[in-house]
Amino acid sequence: MQISELLAIKRLHLRFLSGAEHAHRTLRWAYTTDLLDPARYLRGGEFVLTGMMWRTRPQDSEAFVSSVVGAGAVALGAGTALGEVPDDLVEACRAHDIPLVEVPAETSFGAVTEEVLRSLTERRFTTIAETRDRHRRLMADVAAGADFSDAFTAATAQEGRTAWVISSTGRHVASSGAPLPEADREWIAAKALTWQNFPHATRLPEEGGRVLTVVPVQTKESHPLATWLMVCAGDHTAWTDEEHEAVAELASVAGLARSRADERALADARHLEGLPRLLAAQRFDEVTELMRGTGTATGAEEGGHVVVSAVMLPEPRVPDLPRRVVTELVADHPGAVVTGDTDTLAILPVAGAGTDARARAEEIRARLLHRARVLDGGLLDHRLAIGLSSAARGIPELRGAAVEARHARRLAELRGGRSRVIAGAEIDSHELLLASVPEEVQASYRERLLGPLLAYDRDHRSELVDTLERFLAHSGSWQRCAAAMHVHVNTLRYRIGRVEELTGRDLSSLEHRVDLFLALKLRD
Repeated sequence: MQISELLAIKRLHLRFLSGAEHAHRTLRWAYTTDLLDPARYLRGGEFVLTGMMWRTRPQDSEAFVSSVVGAGAVALGAGTALGEVPDDLVEACRAHDIPLVEVPAETSFGAVTEEVLRSLTERRFTTIAETRDRHRRLMADVAAGADFSDAFTAATAQEGRTAWVISSTGRHVASSGAPLPEADREWIAAKALTWQNFPHATRLPEEGGRVLTVVPVQTKESHPLATWLMVCAGDHTAWTDEEHEAVAELASVAGLARSRADERALADARHLEGLPRLLAAQRFDEVTELMRGTGTATGAEEGGHVVVSAVMLPEPRVPDLPRRVVTELVADHPGAVVTGDTDTLAILPVAGAGTDARARAEEIRARLLHRARVLDGGLLDHRLAIGLSSAARGIPELRGAAVEARHARRLAELRGGRSRVIAGAEIDSHELLLASVPEEVQASYRERLLGPLLAYDRDHRSELVDTLERFLAHSGSWQRCAAAMHVHVNTLRYRIGRVEELTGRDLSSLEHRVDLFLALKLRD
């Protein structure tokens, strides 16, 4: 309620002693005190009522007013039951630009407080009823298929709230106005993966950055790596109950929209679940029909496709999580389709031909790499390995593209990092061969050649494996390798001799050097 509304209640007989120009200020609460410094008991927005028992000398008025203004009170009511309001209190209120209201002896503080609370309660119930009515209409519209972005913009305008919805990778989903800058969205998304409690208030990292509150959009299948976040302007700790409820209502609408998006993605995935098998069998007519069923371009005239193969290691307990993560990573690519659960396959149409198609494929790789790195903070227990094919023109080339994407993904599995994205076009060395070898064969080969060295290093606290790696990196040059390791050449010769003895390989032989080099690569 506004101060003017309270003073308009005739039976209270309230009047301004100063600050009448601020009659429009809103009262959030009424609080009675006779403490000289009551700031620690105030939250801001209060109409502070006092009998002035704290005043023992004129200087106390300045101390009292300074305390309540510093705590965010919007008005001061002084009771005259014990005498007139002193001039020093009036002057202190004028100096701090806070309205001072006289409460006559015949009016109790309880009566004033009761009117404030009554007005606030009536307004709250009216606001809640209006909010819930708007919420029901909005939920019905979204459930019926209304565009969520438009519905969210309209809803936040009605609430007078500045808010945005972003994805777990920082992708823009909806907003009350202009989208947040991409850098801010990605910073929030990455940080949110490390927060334990919500709602969470944070300040953007740039100097003087605004304070925002982040609320996760909850659905039945929610997971931090594949969810939406609602970001609201302001600090939730200063919100009223009505503001908290309004934000919760908006988040529930976003949750419905997210659930609908998940359902559509799952329906497409199930429709395409036979795609890998059909590609392997070269049944291209059936592949064409499947892809047409999802609206994905299938003809060579559209420019072709890039195939994405992805996996999370170790396999997550959450069902279908790899597919949902990949779906998010390619969500802003028109016509993209995703299928598979743990071994996920995505097909992305690309425009252009020749050089243009290759450039577009490289753009896709760079975008996937960028998006995947935003998720690194949430990949504490898993690794995300992604392989991309070169641009394949026409459905018959999709089979080879899928094979290339899987080989690239296997290489990504071998390399370090929480998330790794590798394109088939990058693979033009022994790494392509290593990636195509089954894991059990890789493990056996690695153990056979390096097992004795690893065991020796463990038992003797030696550095034979590191010495071997450095020796091969220097192309077998004794002098350069010894200098780089800061050891005598004779020490290096002794260590390499032990390596040859334990592995049964002769490092003067190119063939044996290659064997050990590949084994070391499989260990990376």
